[in-house]
Amino acid sequence: HMMFWIAVAILAAAVTYTVTRPLLRAPDAIANQPSSDIAAYKDQLSEIDADVARGLIDATEAEAARAEVARRVLRQTDNAPSMPLPSNVSFVKAAYYVTALALPLLSLALYMTYGAPGMSGLPLKERLAAAVDGDRPDDLIAKVEARLREHPEDGKGWDVVAPVYMAGERFVDAAEAFAKAMKLLGESPARLMGFANARIRVENGVVPEDARKALQSLAASDPKLKEPRVWLALAKEQDGKVSEAAADYRVLIADAPETAPWRRFLQERLDRLDGTASMPPVTAAPQSKGPDAASVAAVEAMNPEERQAFITRMVDGLAERMKTNTKDKDGWLKLIRAYQMSGRKDDAVRAVASAKSGLAGDTGALQAVDALAKELGVGG
Repeated sequence: HMMFWIAVAILAAAVTYTVTRPLLRAPDAIANQPSSDIAAYKDQLSEIDADVARGLIDATEAEAARAEVARRVLRQTDNAPSMPLPSNVSFVKAAYYVTALALPLLSLALYMTYGAPGMSGLPLKERLAAAVDGDRPDDLIAKVEARLREHPEDGKGWDVVAPVYMAGERFVDAAEAFAKAMKLLGESPARLMGFANARIRVENGVVPEDARKALQSLAASDPKLKEPRVWLALAKEQDGKVSEAAADYRVLIADAPETAPWRRFLQERLDRLDGTASMPPVTAAPQSKGPDAASVAAVEAMNPEERQAFITRMVDGLAERMKTNTKDKDGWLKLIRAYQMSGRKDDAVRAVASAKSGLAGDTGALQAVDALAKELGVGG
């Protein structure tokens, strides 16, 4: 600890000197400094006159030199002390000694009161851990995340944190956590469904290919589960597989209890596909309360204007995603079909052009875009 107190003493001395330095200067020296400088400037003016008399400089140059000397005098005057200097030298000395003693003593008293001179060194990692309150959810998540950074092979940790991410609407993190949990611990119904739900939310309600594969695995492992079958049917409609989607809707409706919250929604979807209703098409499953089968009931409460606004948000969300995923053939096909089925023909034409630009060089993808455009009559 001796080195610490030596450092404190040096620091206190440095601060004291900096603060009291003005008091150490003699008043007479301060007062006389401007006069001596002005005398020097007078000598310079005399030298200028002598140079003119000897013919070393002309009148113009002499006038410029005098102006420069005058500017220096003005600057010196502006910088001169404006406050009256203390005339009582004993008072100045007393103020100096009081300040010199008070500064280090007061600083030391404050440090002894609020500081921790006896505390040993604590590494950053341990300080962060000590600052975490184990009773707060955010801190618990922080602890799990810290452990996963050090042990990314901890499948149980990923399995625990994934649903927490979902609850906090951190859907990208949730999808990653579910995927890592499945890789390390294997697939399970909860992990497959969680991963699919997270990916669907990331894609603004559109069922992406990786989520579809997870739903297919889940449906194959337990055919009695309704939720994955509902999503897969909606995914088929998004892809334009109308007859397959309608067939799936009929089976789901037949198997659904009368009180099932998603039964009426599926019936409306089927009616539209059969041409017996004028309800606008959706390009994504509803997600008002989260992407699960029960949440599709939210569409039931929508009036036609609200439903159309919902549809527009979903389609625009897919369009926004395609700006950064220009090589996604399936995404382009979904967007073109969604525009056309929603009556946005001009947007469909522009989407075809954007798709061809983004997929340039991919012959198979370009052929698929041309085939869909021909099927829908887009641009033709």
